[in-house]
Amino acid sequence: MAGGYRHLRLWSLPGFLVLALLAGCAPVPDWDAIGQQAAQLRIGCANQHPESALAAEKCANGPILNLYASADFPDMDVIDAYLAQREAIASEQDRHAISPEVARAQYAQALAQENTFLQQRAASRAQTLAATTPMFCNRIGFRSMICN
Repeated sequence: MAGGYRHLRLWSLPGFLVLALLAGCAPVPDWDAIGQQAAQLRIGCANQHPESALAAEKCANGPILNLYASADFPDMDVIDAYLAQREAIASEQDRHAISPEVARAQYAQALAQENTFLQQRAASRAQTLAATTPMFCNRIGFRSMICN
């Protein structure tokens, strides 16, 4: 009976909580590597379609969207809007409405805008998590507590 009791003791509430926490720890995608893959896709499509910036963008955008979607990127709408903005810039460039230099500046501005939106979303998620996560405190003295 003692062995059975010990077995039950291992699966008590603290043991269950540890297992639940570990089960919630899914591997985090390597976003830097995904970003590098997206850049390689863009370079490959630019090499395939040197005559048309729009054709190069359209070639790259589908695989880039799939790359982020397959990694369960949380803000696909921001990525989608950024890629659509890149296509609009490329269309203007192909029609010679803007110079390649102006197009590069607009691509940089679109990227900065995308990064701003993504940072705002991440901050909002962090704020929500902090507001909804329980805090545990330990008293270390008569007037002192450590909370985590």
